[in-house]
Amino acid sequence: MRTKFLSIVIAALLTALSASSVSAQVVTASGKVTLKQPDGTTVPVPNATVIFYRTDIKGEYRTKTDKNGRYIYAGIPLTGTYIIAVSAPNAQPTFLSDVRISQSPENDFVLEPGDGSTLTLEQIRALMAKAPARAAGAPESAEARRAREEMEKKRAEMEAERKRLEELNTKLNEILKAGNDAFSAKRYDEAISYYDQGIQTDPEQAVFYRNKALALRARGVDRYNAAVKNKDQTGREAAVADFKASIEATEKALEAQRALLAKRASAEQASGAAGPAQPKNEELPYLESRAESYRLALQVGLSDMAEGAIKAYQEYIAAETDPAKKAKAQVNLADALFQAGRVDEAIAQYRQLLQANPNNLDALYGLGIALASDPAKINEAIEVFKQFAAKAPDTDQRKQQALQTAQDLSESLKQQAQPTNTNETNTGGRTRRRRP
Repeated sequence: MRTKFLSIVIAALLTALSASSVSAQVVTASGKVTLKQPDGTTVPVPNATVIFYRTDIKGEYRTKTDKNGRYIYAGIPLTGTYIIAVSAPNAQPTFLSDVRISQSPENDFVLEPGDGSTLTLEQIRALMAKAPARAAGAPESAEARRAREEMEKKRAEMEAERKRLEELNTKLNEILKAGNDAFSAKRYDEAISYYDQGIQTDPEQAVFYRNKALALRARGVDRYNAAVKNKDQTGREAAVADFKASIEATEKALEAQRALLAKRASAEQASGAAGPAQPKNEELPYLESRAESYRLALQVGLSDMAEGAIKAYQEYIAAETDPAKKAKAQVNLADALFQAGRVDEAIAQYRQLLQANPNNLDALYGLGIALASDPAKINEAIEVFKQFAAKAPDTDQRKQQALQTAQDLSESLKQQAQPTNTNETNTGGRTRRRRP
């Protein structure tokens, strides 16, 4: 009985997916601020002010160093050029210009003793415009020369690394844009190919896995709908393969995102810097994408993935704050429980949702299917399907399905109630054998 009514769930065509844009990416900027001492040594500077001035567009971000002189700012936009200005009590202010945080996330500063003043962005720009060189013929001590050469060497190394990372970042952005453009144009094969290039270039970038999953789902929906229309078994199998691959991609996307967040948290803990008072749940889009991939897989009959779907829905529900999205996911969780064979748990989940909202049509329909799978609950299933039909609008395709199912179940009960211990009846003194 359960198998029969499970077919009701997967009989309808899948709805089309809408294109999703990629969220803005951010990086973490960090470094250390020290103060030069008379003996040439340096000591950490606590409570120094570090300001990031974005120069390609208007933007300003501030942070402070901890007791060890470390600063960290989690959430700097990935793209952009910055001036980093540093000031502290009893020190001369300093700055570093033309910084791309995505290529040079770690920047240290050695301050000279001074009056503790600060530099505004306007003052920094004025200094950059003047940029006077050291007077010709001015003497340079051996110590100063060594320090200068060491600084030049360090800057050359930093510049080489910055150039490498800038080229990598440029390449990744080009690949991502090409993939997104192809996805928006519904050229899913091409989009998937670009996202695979991004993954090969930098396997730690979660966005490529997530967008690949979106493209696989969209292609799977198109393939499945066409296969159902044309009764094409090969096409259906290709669609199912896409849904399976989308689940794998979303799992990898979530893994990569969690690794990034763990690395950021570790850096914050090491520096002693506190994160934002109310941090944004940066896992949520990845949890939502994974849950959607599992939903489609179950909808086309991949019941062997039900247990994975249950875990995915539970984690997504725990993170989701939007009431409507959460309620929808809770229905999907109940559906997954049913497809996993955990019928009693599914029924309990549907009832809980209906207690909160008696007009939750998805929960009501799901409850009817779950009840109908148990011969002892057929009568209640009939009543639930009738309730659904009474509440559902005429535009809901399930309305007629519910009425037909209620009628079929009623007929089944009537047939079961009829005597079945004889194959013959007497009519007008003659015996007539019933047809099988």
